[in-house]
Amino acid sequence: MYILVVDDDRFANTLVQFVLSKEGYEVETADNPRGAMQMIQKREPDLLILDVTMPYISGFEFSEKLRSEGYEIPLIFMTAQDTIEAKLHGFNIGADDYICKPYNHQELVARVQAVMRRIKKNGKVGNQSIRGGAIELFPAELKVVVGGRAPITLTPTEMQVLRVLMASSGQVVNRDQLLADVWNDNENNSNIVDVYIRRLRMKLEVDPDRPQYIVSVRGIGYKFVVK
Repeated sequence: MYILVVDDDRFANTLVQFVLSKEGYEVETADNPRGAMQMIQKREPDLLILDVTMPYISGFEFSEKLRSEGYEIPLIFMTAQDTIEAKLHGFNIGADDYICKPYNHQELVARVQAVMRRIKKNGKVGNQSIRGGAIELFPAELKVVVGGRAPITLTPTEMQVLRVLMASSGQVVNRDQLLADVWNDNENNSNIVDVYIRRLRMKLEVDPDRPQYIVSVRGIGYKFVVK
């Protein structure tokens, strides 16, 4: 599991990285939201640990920016802001947990482990693999194999999108259905579906701009094509 820690206090970053690395997690750090965004665009973490009080943009604002751009990364706020208003705001905008500084390192590890267990549980929709031509999806492992290539790791949301498409192989799946099935959202004005389709194409297709497996059906949605 890959964790990204974002805090403008570099000493705090180093300490959290040390504590969580000892537990077997892969941990990277960033000391500002701009650098964190660049890292996330290159590789989406399984968990984001985010300070609230940072220069230029707060952790709350940064998390809302991520959500608006289609990222559904599990999130823990870790901050000195311990008012009930701050905590409620953090949870209301999608936090999976909220840790107040100063904190006990054992408590930090326990809370991270609890969130990670939920991530794994939500990602596991069954142990049976799903095959469609050259592509085989392993939902429980969050992996997909394309032809003879090495297994590709998916995020839980990417897995869910691909699972829905593969379950209706050869049929058009409209955007509203994907929103409802994956995000429990019936609002059709969100571009989150398009964001995740693009991510899957980047991982699965030889040429993402000329997709062979996940094709667009103009004005309707997307179709998984068996090759």
